[in-house]
Parts: sequence; structure tokens; C-alpha cells
Amino acid sequence: MFHKSQLTLLIGAILALPVVQAQTADVDEHMVVTGRNSGYKVDTNTSAMRIEATQLETPGQVTVIDEQLIDEQRASTLGEVLKNDASISAGGVSRNRESFSLRGFSLDSGSSFLRDGKQHWSHYRQPIELLERVEVLKAPAGLLYGKSAPGGLVNMVSKKPTYETKVNVSQDIGSNNESRTVADISGSLNDEQTLRARAIVAKQSYDSWRTYTDGSTPSTERFIGGLFVDYDINDTVTVSFHYDKTNDNGNVDSGAYIVDGKPVSGRDHIWDAQWSTIENDVENIGFDVAAKLSDGWRLKGGYNHQDFERRDIESFSKPDTYNPADGTFTYNGYDRWDNWQFDTAYVDLVGEFDALGVRHQMLVGANWLGYYYKTQSEYKKGYTATADQPMDKPADLHYSNGKVKDPTKRDSYGIYVQDMITFNDQWQLLAGLRIDREENDIDTYNNILPKAGVIYHPAENGSIYLTYSESFEPKDPINNDNDINNGKALDPVKGTLYELGSKWELLDNQLFVSGAIFEITQENKVISQDLDGQSDFETETTQAGKQIHRGAEFSATGYLSEAFSLSGSMTYLDAEIKDEFDASIDGNRPADVPEFSASVWTRYSFANNTDLNLGAIYVGDRFGDEKNTYKKDAYTRIDTGVAHTIKYDQTLDMIVRFNIENLFDKDYLAGGSQTKTVIGEGRNYMATLQFRY
Repeated sequence: MFHKSQLTLLIGAILALPVVQAQTADVDEHMVVTGRNSGYKVDTNTSAMRIEATQLETPGQVTVIDEQLIDEQRASTLGEVLKNDASISAGGVSRNRESFSLRGFSLDSGSSFLRDGKQHWSHYRQPIELLERVEVLKAPAGLLYGKSAPGGLVNMVSKKPTYETKVNVSQDIGSNNESRTVADISGSLNDEQTLRARAIVAKQSYDSWRTYTDGSTPSTERFIGGLFVDYDINDTVTVSFHYDKTNDNGNVDSGAYIVDGKPVSGRDHIWDAQWSTIENDVENIGFDVAAKLSDGWRLKGGYNHQDFERRDIESFSKPDTYNPADGTFTYNGYDRWDNWQFDTAYVDLVGEFDALGVRHQMLVGANWLGYYYKTQSEYKKGYTATADQPMDKPADLHYSNGKVKDPTKRDSYGIYVQDMITFNDQWQLLAGLRIDREENDIDTYNNILPKAGVIYHPAENGSIYLTYSESFEPKDPINNDNDINNGKALDPVKGTLYELGSKWELLDNQLFVSGAIFEITQENKVISQDLDGQSDFETETTQAGKQIHRGAEFSATGYLSEAFSLSGSMTYLDAEIKDEFDASIDGNRPADVPEFSASVWTRYSFANNTDLNLGAIYVGDRFGDEKNTYKKDAYTRIDTGVAHTIKYDQTLDMIVRFNIENLFDKDYLAGGSQTKTVIGEGRNYMATLQFRY
């Protein structure tokens, strides 16, 4: 065990690690804190009801991807984590950020992602090294979170300080010159253990396996740092402080151009200019307070300020203008500066009491989101490039030459009441109501959102539930001088869910299985139709759009035997677009939404401290666009890994790990549009050396 003075010195050494690495090219150390082996099974979740609830008491499907699984797969992006949930579909990665659909509905960067239960602007690649788990809430979540998509939410749960000293150091080395160094140290800073801290730093660099037209290779540098502090003011009140910073600086690869199911100019060809770069600089700072008011009542509150600055220099290439006869295509010049500021706050009062002969767990709360956005850009059009030659950067291209737009501001407020009523050992009822309000410079929106669920426990280890919930997404009035309905106010886009599901703890509570059938309807979708000369206006925008998604899900996590554990899921989805104005998409499937998908990751532990991992991802065929003009073939990708743990003593372990992704070198198309399709990477590897104390 470290003394406190040793712990202080070690924190200082870790904070200085990136500087030391920059000065010493051959340093290989890397610290990472991970949990001990588990069966991937997590018994509780925090996002579904904003209270600590068991999975059997949650009337909805919630996937929890824990730190053990994230560590085994050496995930460094949110997409690499969410691939473990078959209800998530990956979209494009243009502008160096990931996009996803949940149950077939797009997840919005501003309203579909949470960090520790607070709205989080997710316009960048998330710092996975700071997370202990990711929760996927698969239902409209308007009751507790206000504005959100009908498919659900993704909640990223940060690592917490520990009472005992824990140190984890790891170094990853992989294909494409990838190197990632992570240092994670946690423990008490005083003898009473009332002051605890956790410091995490990570530095990652990697090249792409694809190349620009001039033969150069994109590269990325990332730095992540986080500090988390808990202080027990007394036995009933804890104050937590957090700060983290992410800097992501890399070249742009918008994806491939697909014709007849094949990438034009090959799988490794990048259409963006070699001078295209994006740098994201993100900071989060805030605090949380948890207080026990009495034996039955608890108060929680928190605040976070997120400041996100982006510099985006791109060519906006148009590969669909490519002329194979002379190898030419057109592109533009684009330089843009953006600043987003996201302020979030909440307060929750949770009480447990008996009334009218039944047990209540009541939540009364309120949350606020303040959004600020400012941008300046310059856009130059009409340049021609030739394949296999460098693309010229437009002269004097700089965002400061462009027009400054007025900042965008809005505030969202919500108050909510939720009651979990336990009648007896068999029956529970969840009911709630939210009043929501959004204000901006243009308009004010008000909305009322209900939720209800019934849970029946036929046995101590199982539950059956039926639930109803809603979502809403406010829309600004139509702002297009060329639209026949310019200036017309729009109603919020609304979603409704009906779901029937069941959950069971099997094999002496070592295996958790869950399944559901559901129907989600999204109404008031905003659609625009070209008038094709039928009017003096170019388009007509209305809210005649609708999507209906019906599906079924099944998942299993935990131990099948003492040595064998798994995390697996499968999803069937019948998704349909309804559009009475545009016959070209009416009755079609949404883009990048497969009918069937599945994912599984397994671990077999041998007696000699060796673990063998084997995983598979299946994605069914999908249409590449809303008009369903072309399809992406189904594919199955196999991943594997092996790890051996050397126990130096009772407290220190050394883990050697080797992972292979896409073991059989499968060619496949991932998410993205026809001109910006992500090409699945071929066989690649990752070797890891890890120390855990």
C-alpha cells in the first residue's frame, strides 16, 4: 500500500507523463486502471429512472457495457464500445465525429448523449479512457431528460475516485503506427479517507490505413486528461468535483464513394484534400452534491460547463463529379471556426416512504440546459482536382475572412415527478409527468410528457413489464425565402413507445437475460419537397412525415460457467418511412438501418491465468440512402484476443494482451452516405502491456 506522500508523488509523475513522453521517444510505459475479472454483468443502472434501480425493476431495456469489456477490447472510441449493442447502428464519421442510430432513429449530438446523467454535447470523439461504463437506454426519455430522440439515449458514466489506492498503467501498440499510453491512479488523500481523487491521462497517435490522392497518409494526435475529486463533508454530504480536457487533432477522411456496391478508385482512396484538418478542443468542468437528508430522503444536484472549440479546414470534395476519362473531379475550399458552450444543471429529490398501504420511491426534480453557439467561416467554390495528384489549397483561405454570424442561444427547462409504487412482491407501477419549456430568440415551446410502466415479478429472479413513454424535439419556424411556407411555425417532432418485455436472472443469478418487443412511432417529421417549377417557390416544407419502427430484442450477459462468460445481443427491426408528399421515400427503410443485427463477445478463463476472447459482429444488409437506391451487403466480422496475467504479488498484476480485429480480413461497408461511406478496416492488431496495482 502506498503512503499518502507516495500517492502525491505518483499523481505528480502521472500528470507529467505526456511531457516526459514527448521528450523521450522510446518510452513505452502506459498506466490504466481496470476492474478485476467480471462476467460483464451489471445489476443496476442509473439513467433509466435517475435512481439506483436493479435491472429487474426497470420497465425498459437498458444495456450496460462495463469497464471490463471496454478494457478487454481496448476500445478508444464510443463506436468501438457501442458495437457491443446490436440495437445501435453506426453512421458516417465525416468531420471526425461518430454518428449513430438507436432502434433505427438518429441520435442527435446535442440531445441524445449524457455524461453522468447530464446532457452532453457529443460533436466529437468521446474520451473513453475516462469512463467506467456506458449505458444505452432504449426508449423515448422525454420524462427525465426533455428534448431527445425516440430511439433512446446513451449515458456515459465517468470513473470515480476509490477509497483504496489503485494504479493501472498500460501501453498499446497496434497497426497503422498506433500508440496509446494511459495512466490512471486513484485513492484517498488523507488517513480518514474523506478526500479521494482520481487522475487520468491518455495520449494516443495513429495513422490511417487509407491514403490521399497525393499518396500521403492521414494522422491523428489525441490527448485526454481528467481529474475527479470526492470530499465527504460529513457522514451525510459528499461534494464531487470534475475536470477533463480532450484535444483531438487530425486529418479529415470523409469516406468512400460507392457505385454498384464498390468504392470508386479503391478501398484505400481518400477524396478529401491532403490539407484537410480538424482540431477539436473540449473542456468540461463542474461539480455534484449528494446529501442524505434523512433515512428516507436523499438530495442530489450538479452542474457542468462544457466549452468546445473547433477549427475545421476541408476541401468538401465531390467524388460524384469524378470523370474516369481524365481523372478529374471538383472540390471547394472551406475554413470554419466554431464555439459551442453547453451549461447543464439538475436537482433531484428522492424519497422512499409508505403511504396508502403501498411502498413509494418518488423522484421530484428539475433540470436546465443552456446552449450557446458562435461560428465564422469562409467558403470558396469551383476548384478542380486530378486523381493521384496533390490538391491545391485555395489562396488566402481563412475563416476570419468570412462573415460573422450572430450567436445562437437557447434555454431549456424541465420539472418532473416520477413515482415507483411497490404494491407487493409481485407488482410494481411506474408513473411520471414532465413539464418542459424551451426558449430561444425566435419562439418559446411548451410540452407535457407522460410515462407509465407496469412490472410483474412472477418469481424472485424475474420480471415482465409493459411500458409507455414519449419523446419530443422542438423545431424552429421555417426559415427559407425559397420555401412556400417560409415563416410558418412548426410543431415539435413527437415519438411514442409501446413495449412489452421480460428480464431474468439465471444460473444462480450469474446470467442476466432480457428481451422485448416494441413499437415506436415518430410523428410531425419535417420534410421538404421540390416543387419542380410548379410554383414561384422552389420547395414546400411540411410536417407530414412519420416513421414507424417495430422490433424485437434479446440480450444476455454474465457467466455460463465458472470459466466462460459472454455479452451478447440481437435485434430485429421493421422500420418504415411514411411520407405522403414524397413518393420516392414513402414506404422505404431509413438509411443504414439493418433488419437484423447481432453482436457477441466471450471470454474463457484458463486455470493458468490466461483468458481467451472471441467475438462476432453481424450486420444485415442495409440501404445506403432514404430513397433506397442502393444496398450495402450484410457482413460478419470476427474479433479475437488473448491475455495472460502474471501475478507479481497479492497486489500487483502484469497483463500481456494481444487482440486481432477482423480476423478473417472481411471486406465490408459500414455507415455513411453514398459519397461518404465508411470502409471497414481489414485485419489489424493491438498489443498491450498493462500493470495493475
